[in-house]
Amino acid sequence: MDISVVIPLFNKKPHVQEAIHSVLNQTLPPREVIVVDDGSTDGGLDIVRAFADPRIIVLQRSPPGPGGYAARNLGIETANGEWIAFLDADDCWKPRHLADMAAACAPHGEDVGGVFSRYVISGGDGDRLNRAAPDLQHGGKVDLDGLLRAWLRTRRCPIWTGASAFRRDVLLKAGLFPAGRARRGGDKDLWLRAAAIAPLAHVSNANAVFRQDTVNRVSTGTGHTDLPIVVQTIRAMMPVMPAVTRQLLRRLSNQEILIYARYASQAGRAVDTSFFRALSYPEGLPHALGIMALRIGRPILGRVHRLLRPAAPVHRTA
Repeated sequence: MDISVVIPLFNKKPHVQEAIHSVLNQTLPPREVIVVDDGSTDGGLDIVRAFADPRIIVLQRSPPGPGGYAARNLGIETANGEWIAFLDADDCWKPRHLADMAAACAPHGEDVGGVFSRYVISGGDGDRLNRAAPDLQHGGKVDLDGLLRAWLRTRRCPIWTGASAFRRDVLLKAGLFPAGRARRGGDKDLWLRAAAIAPLAHVSNANAVFRQDTVNRVSTGTGHTDLPIVVQTIRAMMPVMPAVTRQLLRRLSNQEILIYARYASQAGRAVDTSFFRALSYPEGLPHALGIMALRIGRPILGRVHRLLRPAAPVHRTA
């Protein structure tokens, strides 16, 4: 597998050295490591430039874009590899991450356009594995419907950016990250568009580490006051999809709207009435009740909301 690694960088000085070391220490070496600096001011770029490895390519852009979307797009457009793997500057990989991804794709050849793995969530309360749908098999091929069912079952997108790789041509055809169109949620929006183009391979091994206790995290600086961008993507996809897929997409759209409404309410922000209008009915009626509970706080409706809220991950590492 011919892989380019893309790392967006914006004020991650305490973490970026370990992130790059984890890429350079892969048992399957990447062709290149493209670090796209988004206007860092903390000295992190100097740490990157101190690496002597010729595979490291530094690109610069400014001003920074929310979520690193524009930076990742620049990395994809510049990359020479057939595949693009993503890593944030405050996360890291275990040595076999890329090798396991390549091994999962090998039996499928060009039939797959991407690959994703389980991952470790590391934070102040210890390490745990991400919640995974049991029907996702190691080395198995996952089509769009399979991805949607796993997403609905776990109430979390099965694909995390730092534990994924996609063929460059699939990413370009899918339209890249929604730079300038979303402050958050743009990653899973792209994964959905990519999965509609080509099936994916799955890796059950967890060789990527997602750190939740790092500096300058995007997720702590952006809210959920707008509708998730994936809702717009689902609307655009619906007319060309078969009936079964359309039903899964409607369910996913409703689920994502309720999740965003819940997070907005928890942050003390008003839940806009546009959330109600965006739901797909009649499937969206329970979700509408959940959103109403967030707006008016009535106990009965609150119990409905609790039944629908995402379940917390329960799998932990040894």
